[in-house]
Amino acid sequence: MAKDFYAVAIAITILLIIPGCTNPKSMEEEVPSNEIEVPEHLNLIADTAGRDIDRGQQMDILQDADGENTLILWVSTGCTGCHDWTEMIAGEMRSGNISNDTRVITVHRYPSFENREEVIDVYASSNSSTESLWPVLIPTDGQSAIDVDRNELTEYDYTEAFSNPATPSLYVLDGDGKTIWKNKKYWANESILTEALDLL
Repeated sequence: MAKDFYAVAIAITILLIIPGCTNPKSMEEEVPSNEIEVPEHLNLIADTAGRDIDRGQQMDILQDADGENTLILWVSTGCTGCHDWTEMIAGEMRSGNISNDTRVITVHRYPSFENREEVIDVYASSNSSTESLWPVLIPTDGQSAIDVDRNELTEYDYTEAFSNPATPSLYVLDGDGKTIWKNKKYWANESILTEALDLL
C-alpha cells in the first residue's frame, strides 16, 4: 500500500515538474496580462455636462485644444481629494491667479458605478462647492480612447488607454495627445498645480 502511495506521488510530481521545464523560453516571453501596449498619442471624444462652459454637448479634447497642452483632472464623485483639487483650482480662477481660458478639463473616471447625474451634481452644479469652472467630460462605460496616429478607436477602454489613472490624478496632455506630465498627489498642492500650469 505504501509503495503504491509513493509511486503515485512520484508520478504526480513528475507530471507537475516536467511540463514547466520543457520549454522555459516560452514562459519567459509571456507578457503579463495586466500590461497592455497602448498608442503614445491618445484622444477622447466624450459627452460633457452640457453647460455653456462645457463648450457643447460633446468635446473632442484635441480639437478643442487646437495644438495647446491640456490639464486633465481625473475624478470620481465621492473622492475627497478630487473635491479638494477642484475647489483649489476654482478658487485660483476666481481670485484671478488662473485665467478662465486656461486649458483645464475634468474627466470622470468611473462610469461603471457612478452615473451622469451624480457627476453633474458634484462637479457641474452651481449649488455645489466643488463646481468646476471649466469643462466636465462624462464618458460612458467601456468607451474607447482614440489612437491619434491611426485616427481610429483603440481596443481599450479610455481608462485603460490612459494607464488607469487614480482619483484624483492630474495629467498634462500635449496638443498631439501625448501625456507629458502626471501627478497622483491626493490632496491639492499649490506647488504641484504651479508645475502643471507652467506646462500649459
